[in-house]
Amino acid sequence: MAAADAAVLDIDNQTSTIAKDVTSSPSNKRKRSDGEDQTGNAKTNSNNNKRRKKKKGGGGGKKQHHNKQKRNWIESCSESISRIPSNCVAPVTCVITRSEIEEEPLLPKQVGDDMTQSEDTKHTLDRDDDGADKIDCSSNNEPAESNTSSSIEHPANNIATLSKCFVDTLSKEPIQPWKIATTLQVNGEEKKLFIPVQRHASTNGPTKWQQTQKKQGRHTKKGQNYSHLPDGDNGDGKKNPYPKKAVPDKFWAQRKRLFSRYDEGIQIGGEDDPEMWYSVTPESIGLHIANRMALMMNLDRKSTSGTGAGDTTNTQCNDSKKETVIIDAFCGCGGNSIAFARLNNNKDVAGSNTRVKVIAVDNNLSRLKLAANNASIYGISKEDIVLVHADAVEVINAYEGGSRKNVQSEIPTNDRCCETYFGFAVGGVELLPDHVDALFLSPPWGGMDYDSNKGKSGFDPVNGITLESKMHNKEGDVMKTNGGELLTMAAKAVLSESKQEGLVVAFLPRNIDGISFTRVAVTSDIKGSIELEQNVVNG
Repeated sequence: MAAADAAVLDIDNQTSTIAKDVTSSPSNKRKRSDGEDQTGNAKTNSNNNKRRKKKKGGGGGKKQHHNKQKRNWIESCSESISRIPSNCVAPVTCVITRSEIEEEPLLPKQVGDDMTQSEDTKHTLDRDDDGADKIDCSSNNEPAESNTSSSIEHPANNIATLSKCFVDTLSKEPIQPWKIATTLQVNGEEKKLFIPVQRHASTNGPTKWQQTQKKQGRHTKKGQNYSHLPDGDNGDGKKNPYPKKAVPDKFWAQRKRLFSRYDEGIQIGGEDDPEMWYSVTPESIGLHIANRMALMMNLDRKSTSGTGAGDTTNTQCNDSKKETVIIDAFCGCGGNSIAFARLNNNKDVAGSNTRVKVIAVDNNLSRLKLAANNASIYGISKEDIVLVHADAVEVINAYEGGSRKNVQSEIPTNDRCCETYFGFAVGGVELLPDHVDALFLSPPWGGMDYDSNKGKSGFDPVNGITLESKMHNKEGDVMKTNGGELLTMAAKAVLSESKQEGLVVAFLPRNIDGISFTRVAVTSDIKGSIELEQNVVNG
């Protein structure tokens, strides 16, 4: 749980495969010396270097460095909460936690020669396994399902622009230049910024699945025990109907990880919009995020006397219940938005005096149609999700401290007021509610190469995330927003220090640099602590 003063929770995208390198146990954890910097890189002295050279082959030190480079920052960083230098200031602590998520097993992949098929075949699909891309698919493959060929078009004019009202406001009150904090003023004295790291007990040692594998003598080397079936077949005989360059086999094979009800008509996108295949949050992680947010907002504790027992189904919104509004600023085809709306099926939340209202925002109208289709398949109530076709930057800037700004002066982002898709209302910023309780951010990370481009521990949200917002003018000007600016806007929009309310959650890649992320939090005037949670699915 995040500290009361901190309303920022970062969810790390750890995919459902064996995690090769995990945090060392306390007895083996490397102690960081005073000569070590904030990134966790030890500044070794000449004596240490000499000792390394004496080892056979002289490769001992190089091997340690190589192994460290293969680990993500969240796994390899050392705790520094008790080592804050006297000449520094530490207003925000980065608390690292780990959640192990169990996922329903998929159909098994082809099993290697060194291992017989067993219950462990549920640990199958690896989003980072490059082997699937190398399989040649026959050109005469036909879609195995009726829903594989999307009937939804993706014309370029489906992209929302910043409204004239918002652009005019920017010209009168331009956004101040954003610069990440490196020093802070304390009692008139300038001090360097230090980010202390605190590791929760959940991050110590291997995962439960890895412990079980070790006891059974199983190997955990990626790709050693399993291999993909040809053409993305995950064992059910349905081959990838899309071109490999658009939708790689490894993504097609994981379609039921993304949406468990895929076969019932789910639409993710095809070769005309393949980005959704590697952008949508896997269902198990989406539900975990939603439940964590519900706990942090105490949705299950606001009980009423008349309800609360057993499972529930979606019903019409009860006027006597308070609406808890969650904005999904980059909803895409609806993975997270559906998970948030499904909180109303949770017996604890349904038995409280609140109901979750999801504002699903995307600048691509075609993706909103996909989200509406998918929400209808999951039986989401039409009152629980509102689809807003608008730019995320404009939507976030429409709020301050959880309340809507300048409601009377706003104009719609588009002319689709009062339209419905599969029964869900669709419109522009005119559909935004007067208040927001939580803001969920899952911005573009930079495509499938985010890991290789930034390194295992080098993803900086300031440099790694860039949003391009189209202006409402003939020239088609573009306003760029980096990840640091985005998170600062989000904190200002939702968090209320006076009321001690508001929650901001960011879904970021596994190789996020926690020090850089926490510096952004400091720049955003967050105080206390933030939580950096690593999600590990089935291992």
